[in-house]
Amino acid sequence: MMSHSVVFVVTPDDQEERAITLVEDAGATGVTALSARGVGSHARRTIFGVHFTGAQSLLMMVVPTEKVQALMACLHEVIFDGQDSHGICFSVPVDQVSLPGHSGATGP
Repeated sequence: MMSHSVVFVVTPDDQEERAITLVEDAGATGVTALSARGVGSHARRTIFGVHFTGAQSLLMMVVPTEKVQALMACLHEVIFDGQDSHGICFSVPVDQVSLPGHSGATGP
């Protein structure tokens, strides 16, 4: 049985269409795109040194695990601009995702 992962991408809103085209070219067959913005007690809080300011897009897709590295690699030019980071990309194995109320779901 083939394993799958959920890939999450946070990118500036103005890069959404470019990011979607890149992941589709790399093998993603479907992408869920959501508008996002950071909310918190600290206006400039970062994740891994990336500042999330302004409108962001959150892209989610379920892909075969063997395609994850290729998808992440193709997004490098969207997420990084020289030495500055403008987004983040990470994946989680599907079997680590929990759906509350569904029998057979795994997770903590």
